[in-house]
Amino acid sequence: MSLNETTYDVFFSYSHEDTSEVEKLAKRVEEKTDYRVWLDKWVLPPGKYWQPAIAQALGTTKCCMIFIGKTTPSGWFNQEIQKALDRRAVDDDFRIMAVLLPGANEKTIDSYLGLRTWIDFRKGLTNDKALHDLICGIRGVPFGKGPELKKERTSKQMESIKRELIKIKKLLDEELIDEEIAKEYRRKLLDNFLHIEVAAR
Repeated sequence: MSLNETTYDVFFSYSHEDTSEVEKLAKRVEEKTDYRVWLDKWVLPPGKYWQPAIAQALGTTKCCMIFIGKTTPSGWFNQEIQKALDRRAVDDDFRIMAVLLPGANEKTIDSYLGLRTWIDFRKGLTNDKALHDLICGIRGVPFGKGPELKKERTSKQMESIKRELIKIKKLLDEELIDEEIAKEYRRKLLDNFLHIEVAAR
């Protein structure tokens, strides 16, 4: 499939030393969303002149994610960054974000990119919060609280429910309430928890 036959949502720009890590993230994005990732390894046919295709992709995708790994960006990678910045200068809707890979040093980020929000995978490629941020960056929406905070909130709610269930059981054991009242209390607790969970999604 040629570049002209497909519309891509995001351009992944990276140093080829980081190919394996970036490809894993591209797969995760496409598995979790309906976004199409422009990754040179997936798109460019071998043996063909690739610079025009990359320039064309940078001119048509909605945003560009610039991946920073252990090594300082150099060569054509720097030219890709410059082309992305050139488009940003004339297109306010085009978004550029730096993505830090494991082992990355933020000091290697271009000074212009350094003024923007980072997406930080330095804790590992399986970091759910970083993947959430990456998808939000492609979508063009705020990061919000992210999945890790939601998990923490759910855990606290579960602990609260357990405490209430223990109280109900104690009241029941001491015959201070009957079985029907205990069932109703349990039902209300679970209904309230499920209502909060649905509203949070």
